[in-house]
Amino acid sequence: MPESTFLLVILVLIFASIGGFIAKKLKAQPLIGYLVSGIVLGSFFPQASSISKLSEIGIILLLFSLGLELSFSRLIKVFKTAFLGGILQIILFSLVSYPFFLKIGFNAVASLIFALSFSLSSSAVVVKILADRGETETQHGGVMSGWLLVQDLAVIPIVIFINSLGGGGGWISQSFGSFLKAFYVIVSAIVLGRHVVPYVFHKIASVNSRELLVISALGFSGAVAYLTSLLGISPSLGAFLAGLVISESIENHAVLGEIRPLRDLFVAIFFVTLGFLIKPLTIIHNFWLVMAIFSFTVIIKTLVNFLVTQFLGYRGKCAVSISMGLSQVGEFSFVIFSQSLLKGLVSPNDISIATGSVLLTIVITPYLFKKTVPFWKYLKKITQKVLWLNKYFVGGAFKDFAEPMLTGHIVICGYGRVGGWVGRALTETNTPFIIIDSSLDVVSNLKKGGLPVIFGDPAEPEVLEAAGIRRAKAVVVAIPDRISQEILISHVQTVAPDVKIISRVHLDSDWERLKILKVDKIVQPEFEAAIAITRSIFISMGKSREEIGERLKNLRISRSLK
Repeated sequence: MPESTFLLVILVLIFASIGGFIAKKLKAQPLIGYLVSGIVLGSFFPQASSISKLSEIGIILLLFSLGLELSFSRLIKVFKTAFLGGILQIILFSLVSYPFFLKIGFNAVASLIFALSFSLSSSAVVVKILADRGETETQHGGVMSGWLLVQDLAVIPIVIFINSLGGGGGWISQSFGSFLKAFYVIVSAIVLGRHVVPYVFHKIASVNSRELLVISALGFSGAVAYLTSLLGISPSLGAFLAGLVISESIENHAVLGEIRPLRDLFVAIFFVTLGFLIKPLTIIHNFWLVMAIFSFTVIIKTLVNFLVTQFLGYRGKCAVSISMGLSQVGEFSFVIFSQSLLKGLVSPNDISIATGSVLLTIVITPYLFKKTVPFWKYLKKITQKVLWLNKYFVGGAFKDFAEPMLTGHIVICGYGRVGGWVGRALTETNTPFIIIDSSLDVVSNLKKGGLPVIFGDPAEPEVLEAAGIRRAKAVVVAIPDRISQEILISHVQTVAPDVKIISRVHLDSDWERLKILKVDKIVQPEFEAAIAITRSIFISMGKSREEIGERLKNLRISRSLK
């Protein structure tokens, strides 16, 4: 390696660490810091093509690890629930945005590439926000995660399509040929993944050598990537398929754990080198164009997402959360930009303008998430007199599922793992109860089983009134959505202060918030599991019932004082 290139690699790593650190301090995604570092460093090294080769390794490792995190069984499950929504969103936004990019001055090929890449949302950003807010297990969190997974997978055919555009001649025949080759490769991967590779990797793992397992996995990934490149297909697709094949083995988690640091290193290099291509002066000179693309993307993508959610039957807060939460552009758009640039399909100036817009959508995402509930309430309020429009902001067609009037009953909000066990216990004791759930599939199944159920969002006052909350004896809050919990609890405490409220929580911070709301009973499943485990340990140690009771009582007291 030439001395100048070696020095540049060191500078890239130093600038990446500084940029990533600053981004984390500002509570932004590290990739933003990497890109900004690349922009700064690129002003000193405008001709840094030698290091860009390292960034290609980053893409291969990124897609390889993505394949490792999936499995054929999980793909089938996700495709059944999220395939339609994810693909519809990509198609609709691409169709709407393509003429927009044409209108503002991009050529046909660049407009097509930007339309496809801007249709993707950011898994890294959205999944982290959902986890931080404790909304991963909510209905909108599940739908968003499914759509994001489908969009991540859609990168593969998009990259294949872009490669065919750069092949010269008729791009339609080129695309068809590329997709046909990809089909054969995917079928071969499925066969290998089911019958050959898991057996081979199990044998390699049996010698108890971690480094041998990782070297074999990376060697296999590289070999598949090279073979697919010989077929005219992107090596990134080959790496993804290699990861998908290995995911069928029981050693997949061990391989992923070992290569993740290496993957993160090369991905950081990729984003820094991508920053080399961004020209600050270009963004400054085209500031209003960048802002126009940014505004168009966030607004139109939100509207397209909302239309797709309505088509799939989601209403109210869930629909608004999905629509606003997926309005940004994802990190895989940079992969598409990189491939397009290598093929000479877009100019560096166009990439600078597009990248500036993408970064703005990512930066604004956390703030949009915070405004989801207030915006939903505002929309529901201003559309109250327009019934045909208001129904889209009310969390379910609860009137179609309303039950006969009940008194002294239990209202179970959310019929998942916790609510399901509560319902079973109440059924066995002939205790009157009614279920509220926002999943139409769950409601339909409960209806078939003869259980009293209402379809709707438990946070909706209209849904709670339909369940007879004012006449109820108690309400069980078994939904995982913290914000919905607080809205529900506040309404019950206002209109039915004598109704006992029993709520489950997941995070310690949620426990503290509900404690402030003076909920009658707060149950944290993880804490109760710890109590049960501790009781079993004390019993096995031969401690008396009185001592065990005292110890557990002290544990609960210390929890309440925390």
